[in-house]
Amino acid sequence: MTPTQPIDLDRSASSPVVVLGWKPTEVLQWLSSFGAHVVCVCEPRDLAAAEASGLVSRAVVAPSVADAAEVLAALVRARVVTPDTTVCSADEFPLVTASIVGEALGCRSWPVQLALALRDKFVQKELIRAAGLPVAQAHRVDRLSDLDRVPFQGPYVVKPFDQVGARLTAVVRDAAQAPLFAERSGAPDLGPWLVESFVAGRELHVDGVVRAGELQFVSVSRYLNNVMDFRDGGLIGSTVQDPDEFPELYRRATETTTRALAALGHRDGVFHLELFEQEQDLVFGECAGRVGGGRVDTVVQLKFGVDLHEEWARAVLGLPSAAAGGKRDRRSFGMLHLPAVAGRVTAIPGPQEIREQPGLEAVEMKIGVGDVVADTGKDSNARSGRAVVSGKDTAEAEQRLRALADWFRARVRVEPARV
Repeated sequence: MTPTQPIDLDRSASSPVVVLGWKPTEVLQWLSSFGAHVVCVCEPRDLAAAEASGLVSRAVVAPSVADAAEVLAALVRARVVTPDTTVCSADEFPLVTASIVGEALGCRSWPVQLALALRDKFVQKELIRAAGLPVAQAHRVDRLSDLDRVPFQGPYVVKPFDQVGARLTAVVRDAAQAPLFAERSGAPDLGPWLVESFVAGRELHVDGVVRAGELQFVSVSRYLNNVMDFRDGGLIGSTVQDPDEFPELYRRATETTTRALAALGHRDGVFHLELFEQEQDLVFGECAGRVGGGRVDTVVQLKFGVDLHEEWARAVLGLPSAAAGGKRDRRSFGMLHLPAVAGRVTAIPGPQEIREQPGLEAVEMKIGVGDVVADTGKDSNARSGRAVVSGKDTAEAEQRLRALADWFRARVRVEPARV
């Protein structure tokens, strides 16, 4: 974490740490294990779980952890902030809020400029472009009807500024398609929108640890399909690439990542960065200052012996990184969102049946018989569950992921949901 004041590696881990958001709970577990005095600012729906967890010293309720005014007022009322308090978040949405609140209270926190660079994709791409790295052109429009004012040719990727999981994100061929996109999205009056030039190439994600501006650990994974392909039935998942099997890919990804993090000012913490692989270039997609979603954490730990949640907590507390001590597994690993089918579920494989599939390392289910699955084409996070598999090499891991998806989809049964 890059604080507003210099990190003192000898300071006590018992200094108060205010964390905005209840999830991911793994970071709270690590902060607690290091002896930190953790105050969790959570929303009302999470209060009971936070208080019963034993992971936090105190839970403070705010109506929304992404609203700076509400969080600031909640902390002032609770009187839990001291001069050496750290204010942070491991979640995407409260990231800028944590910085605003931290600076307002004179606490240790990310500078607002850094948090904004890691949250706002337009700001992000401007910084990356200024650093001379390949990146999509970007433009802001207030309304979808303003697409005809975009100063570059389509196709465009159109997305809201404040969403994740490709919600309300689509490829629009040209301005003439904007009304159709607005009708399908159900959001003609929302705005503003980020418009990016479409970037071709195989999509990668790079996950790792940076401390004092130096990369401590890097993991490179290839998506099974580019994320935007999920609307056409593409799978959401990826396989980690072995550094010995793909040394040139790691060299290029490490170089690009180092330059990108420097351009964004992200010097201390973890990151989840996406690139598009082209013949000559790795084109920057976007970067988050948090642990990647899906089961990126599980795959990285199985492959490299590095716990990214632990590394996040170490950076927050100013403790040295432990990433160099990880032990690499010679096998390859991958993760998969188990496909979801719209309708009321009448039959679906259970965890035990899924564990019998080749190479299965971990599985967690999100839905079961009787649950209603809404439109699966609007959100790349729509899933029946998540699974992690292993293989003797990258090719076998990928083959097993695709076979698992086919097997699972063939056994799901749904009926039309009654309104």
